[in-house]
Amino acid sequence: MNRIFLINALLLFSSKIFAQENGVQEVKNSPIVVEILPGTSGYAAQMTVNKSFRNFHKFGIFSVTNFSSKWSETYSKDMMNQIHLTYQFAKGFKILAGTHYTPNSGLRPNTAVLYTYSSRTILFSLMPRIDLSKYSNWEGFALFEYKPQINQQWNIYTRAQGLYCAAVKNGDHARSYLMLRAGLSYKDFRFGLGANWDAYGPDKATKENYGVFIASNIFN
Repeated sequence: MNRIFLINALLLFSSKIFAQENGVQEVKNSPIVVEILPGTSGYAAQMTVNKSFRNFHKFGIFSVTNFSSKWSETYSKDMMNQIHLTYQFAKGFKILAGTHYTPNSGLRPNTAVLYTYSSRTILFSLMPRIDLSKYSNWEGFALFEYKPQINQQWNIYTRAQGLYCAAVKNGDHARSYLMLRAGLSYKDFRFGLGANWDAYGPDKATKENYGVFIASNIFN
C-alpha cells in the first residue's frame, strides 16, 4: 500500500517538474490531498487526485486510494484503489471510466458520474459508481466539507464522508463507511479529531477507529 502512495506521488511530482522546466503553462487544478489518521484501533490513510490535462481541459484523471489496518495486523486486506479518466460534460459534472481494485473483489472495470460543488466555505461531492463485470457492485459516495473562515490563514474544518456498496445481483451489503472530521485548517494543512466507522460483507461486521487526523494539500 505504501508503494502505491509513493509511486503516485513520484509520478505526479516528476510531471510537475517537467512542466516547469519546459515553460508549460499549467491548468489551475484541484490539489492532491493526503490524509492520515492514527487511532485507537489502527491506522488509516487516504489520497485523492482530481486533475485536468493541461492541453485538454475537459479531460483529466480522478483517483482515490484508501487504506486501513488494525495495529495488531501484520497484513491488511482493507484497501481500495480506483483510477479513472474523466470528461467534464457540464459545469460540476464529470463522467468517469476506469478501474476499481480491492483485495476481495480484485481489479474490475467500472464507470461513474461525479458531481462537485465548491465555494470558499463548502465542498460537496456525490459519485454513483457501478462495476462493469459479471459479479458487479454498485456504490454511492458522498462528501461534504464545511470550512468557515476565522481569518486570512485559519479556518474551521469539518467533513462528513460516506460510502455504501452492494451487489447488483441480490443487493447484499459489500462495504460501507462513515468518516467524520472536526478541527482547524492553516493554509494547506488540516488537523483535528477524526472517527471512522466501517462495515464489511452481508453480515455488516463492524470496525471503529477514533483518533487524530492530519491532512495536507500537495502539488497544486
